[in-house]
Amino acid sequence: MFDYEDRGIIKWQGMYLSDHTEKITSKTKETAQVNVAKTQMTTEAISEVLNKALIKRESVAIQIKERDSEGYYPNDIVGVVLGHDELGIYVGSSKVNYDEIRHVEFYHPVKWSLI
Repeated sequence: MFDYEDRGIIKWQGMYLSDHTEKITSKTKETAQVNVAKTQMTTEAISEVLNKALIKRESVAIQIKERDSEGYYPNDIVGVVLGHDELGIYVGSSKVNYDEIRHVEFYHPVKWSLI
């Protein structure tokens, strides 16, 4: 009975770590970025913006029509329009089909020094 040595606070660290991890995970889910719907553009308006972006070599942000299980849109596809074919356009390293595009706009990133 006298040979037992209590580890003291060490035995509680495992419980503390699991509680802490659970709180961080719940905070991350709460602060996750939620992308709301932008206005649906007409085919002509989309073509006009894409043509200007291709000619001027400017970056665009494209919102596609796809939604997740909660009804939110994925992050915009951002990049320079590199080319196109009969099915879609190439933006950065991604290909976006014409029928997937919901909204497109010129992308002007905010400098970190202005935040």
